[in-house]
Amino acid sequence: MPDPDIAKPLKERFRAAYWRVLRDLDALRLQQWEQSQLTLPQLRVLFSVRRSPGITTGQLARLLGVTVSTTSGLVTKLADAGLLVRRSREGDRRQIPLELTAAGQSLAGELAEVTRPFVDDLAQELGPALEQIVAGLETLAEAAARVRER
Repeated sequence: MPDPDIAKPLKERFRAAYWRVLRDLDALRLQQWEQSQLTLPQLRVLFSVRRSPGITTGQLARLLGVTVSTTSGLVTKLADAGLLVRRSREGDRRQIPLELTAAGQSLAGELAEVTRPFVDDLAQELGPALEQIVAGLETLAEAAARVRER
């Protein structure tokens, strides 16, 4: 069992490092998102549909952890903006799969591509430590997924 006196300073360092990394790495992405004129919830819908074409509003609501009503409003705004289209599923009118339009795909791609050169430069800057850092990030992602599922 770890010594609580050691664990507390280490947890504080972890917390500080975690927020510093998020702030520093997200600055470029957040700036690009602001320029897109979409809200953060709308962007979450856009990227979720990009990752899961054909997802329904109900599935999307569960994925995002919001109500179907809220999700439906976000979908309507994105559809009105020409970024998202609702398809019909033969035999079941209640199930309406969502897909990005060409404009939605383009915008999502542009937003994702903005950070790629920065991340590539960052990987280069890390040099030989990259392997160890990638392993640590993978462990962090797995732990975060487990904690989120609780």
